[in-house]
Amino acid sequence: MADSYDLLIFGASRGLGLCLAKASVKRGEKVAAMVRAESDRSALSELGVTLIQGDAFSLDDCIAALRQAQPRRVISVLGGKNAAGRRIDALGNLNVIQALEASMPSTRVLLGTSLGCGEQWDGLAEPTKRMLGEAIRAKNEAEQYLKQSALPWMIARPAGLSHQEGTGQYRVQAQRDDAGNYLPRADVADAMLAILDQDERLYKAWTILGPAH
Repeated sequence: MADSYDLLIFGASRGLGLCLAKASVKRGEKVAAMVRAESDRSALSELGVTLIQGDAFSLDDCIAALRQAQPRRVISVLGGKNAAGRRIDALGNLNVIQALEASMPSTRVLLGTSLGCGEQWDGLAEPTKRMLGEAIRAKNEAEQYLKQSALPWMIARPAGLSHQEGTGQYRVQAQRDDAGNYLPRADVADAMLAILDQDERLYKAWTILGPAH
């Protein structure tokens, strides 16, 4: 690939990552995504996204994806477990961050985690902590590493995600609140792309919420 890409996404084969790819393509951007060999690639291919085969559990694969795409911006929304039950939230995101440090340290990166990360943990209800604790601890590990890096970074902590159609209504705040705690993935994708383009959002963690009712 001789040309550089507007956006490289890690975690784009489904869910929020796929919504990010759709939203970015809709904006007329040139998008690439690193996907595992066993992932369903059909939706990304239909969008015209360039697919780079790789596994985020491999630092070398992440470095190779960056070198191939030469992206202007990077978003990682890696989360969940692979078929073997291995959680990607910490190691996969750490590999993306370390790959950027090693090969493209001036590239802007947005890490997508979740409501309840960082200083928001204490505000979560106990049942939520029991249900999401493992994932949030893993995401926190990635957040903390990114904050200590020299990369131009941003963090997005979306509220609960739904499969509903996007409404175009969302709030981006420095703090969480108890209103609008669910919103469509499409709206979160739009919010994340907006955050990524705003210089004043750098070096901060942002909460993405649905409209307050």
